[in-house]
Amino acid sequence: MSNPYGVPSAPPQKSRTGLYIGIACGCLLLVAVLVAVVGVGLWLFSRDGGGEDPTSGPSISQSPSEDPTTEEAPTDDPTTEDPTDDPTETPSEDPSTDPDSSAGASISIQVSAPSEGATLDTQDETLETENGKFIGVEVNLTNNGSEDIGLAGKNFRFYDDAGNEHSLRYASFSTSGPQVTPGEEATAQLYADVPTDMVLKEISYTDVVGTGGEEITFPVG
Repeated sequence: MSNPYGVPSAPPQKSRTGLYIGIACGCLLLVAVLVAVVGVGLWLFSRDGGGEDPTSGPSISQSPSEDPTTEEAPTDDPTTEDPTDDPTETPSEDPSTDPDSSAGASISIQVSAPSEGATLDTQDETLETENGKFIGVEVNLTNNGSEDIGLAGKNFRFYDDAGNEHSLRYASFSTSGPQVTPGEEATAQLYADVPTDMVLKEISYTDVVGTGGEEITFPVG
């Protein structure tokens, strides 16, 4: 049918159904891709996060578990040290009064304060000093062992405050023999001829039986 007024007729409209379907498919595809990407990301994140937590967990729990172990160690040490110290001190004190218990003898010695003088009166004569003065001490010795111990001038030595040794010039003893029997107490008067400025610090006693041959010293006074 022709247009009587000479105006061209409008072209027929095309169907847009295919376009809409394409757009919808594209949106669904985009959504599917996003979902896949998000899912993969969450899986990777959960995998990485789950691997670190167990690793850090034991390392933290081990630290406190080790602390009590180290704290308990010092508490155990003093407990074992206290009993150990007591037995150790007890034997160390015994040898001081028992120089040679293995030899079957023990002694106790007490030394008086020293006396000084220019002359020394003995039972037989009066001795004059040759070095400056006489210095002497009285020694009480008790044999607490089961064997005889020696008692003679050669068993004793004098030592001054500088550590110098001085031999005896005269000695007298309360016992008649050169030995002290078990259970016996003896007194010794010991004298040395020494320089005037000599200061007596200690004496020593040595005996094969009484001290096992070892020299032991005792302070004067």
